[in-house]
Amino acid sequence: MGRMWRCASSSACIPTSASRRWRPWSSRSARTWTRRAACSPPDDHPTKSAILRGPRLTRVLVIGGGLAGCVAAAAAARDGAEVTLAWRAPGATALYSGGMEIAGELARLPEGHPLCRLGMDAMGIGSELDDALSALVSWLQRAGLELVGNARRAGLYADLLGRPRPANLVPASVAPGELSNLRGRRVAVVGIEGVSEYDAESTAEAMRELGGVDAFAHAAEVADLPPGASLTDLYGRAAPALRGLRAEAVAFPPGLAGLPDRGFELLAVAPGPHGHRLQQALEAMVAAAGVRSLQTAVHGLEGEAGRLRAALAGDQELVADSFVLATGRFIGGGLVKRRRTHEPLLGLGVFWEGEPAAVSRRLPRLEYLEPGPAFQAGLMTDDRLRPLAADGRVAFENLRAAGAVLGGWDEGGEMGFGVPLLTGWLAGRWSAM
Repeated sequence: MGRMWRCASSSACIPTSASRRWRPWSSRSARTWTRRAACSPPDDHPTKSAILRGPRLTRVLVIGGGLAGCVAAAAAARDGAEVTLAWRAPGATALYSGGMEIAGELARLPEGHPLCRLGMDAMGIGSELDDALSALVSWLQRAGLELVGNARRAGLYADLLGRPRPANLVPASVAPGELSNLRGRRVAVVGIEGVSEYDAESTAEAMRELGGVDAFAHAAEVADLPPGASLTDLYGRAAPALRGLRAEAVAFPPGLAGLPDRGFELLAVAPGPHGHRLQQALEAMVAAAGVRSLQTAVHGLEGEAGRLRAALAGDQELVADSFVLATGRFIGGGLVKRRRTHEPLLGLGVFWEGEPAAVSRRLPRLEYLEPGPAFQAGLMTDDRLRPLAADGRVAFENLRAAGAVLGGWDEGGEMGFGVPLLTGWLAGRWSAM
């Protein structure tokens, strides 16, 4: 096997036996190498000289268990590939509030947007997005999570603070709370006695002022709550009976089971039941697709001549023909910021506004004033979602990237779920070819 490498910076690597600086991995290199993450692996991770447990072979290896990774795995399996999904822990997908923003103005995407680099016009992107969304809704429904809505029209739904939030797709338990359908109607906002972190009076007031809803607060009890209960303690408990309540609709905090016919859930404002349900449904979805799922951290990759050969995870060697990197942004660990933002697994190029983030003069100045620009930095890909090295060339012919690890878009914006959905869908299908 080739020499060991350790990361020297986000844009270069050095061999451990010398101080000579090498360019990032190039498709023109004939060198056999092993690349490990910048941070040292845990003690139970083997060194290169350790004997690895027998290699596991798969057609497609997807790294990352959020929306993009799970969609990529399911899409590749749908197209007949044997797929392995390696995921460390739930990422930003588990922070889902209950509303998915799928599609914005596809004809007006900024030049650096990852969907603009696909070589498709707005109609082509919209068509692929429709196919991906249809598949996701079907898969999640079979996994026990029913979603309602479409990519073409966004509704407004109130969160726990009463603020209207846009969404194209919401759980069926949230859908009756679309605010345009509630204007002028009498809506009870249920507050649970003993849960102090949620104020139904304030929520009702905000719904009146911001949503035009005739909302009022109504106190109710949930049996057997612990002292000092929080919203998380409501998860899975039966919704309180509301006999004699005069209201046309009833808004509940998320997490309760068995809502009445006129009841609906509010969106969450922090990690909560909606994100937990989505993550559980995604895991069930990939299992139903026949994907082999491994909850493990990938801490190194091996390759030769511009192609990846295997990923190292714990004491396993995961050999694959194609790889999908869906490791997320900062929450998921797909990007790491230590003075400069870098990609820790492969040292791939990290770009901001079309230039390598490591050489940008504007980015550090903007970050000093406002951290927002850093959240638009990320990987840049070609028209087949293959990530680029810092020199602008495709890093690996058999690697694709999907989801939040891509730069040039706002994770909290109007395509917050559209980008991971579509890039995961395409990366999985293209990897299965």
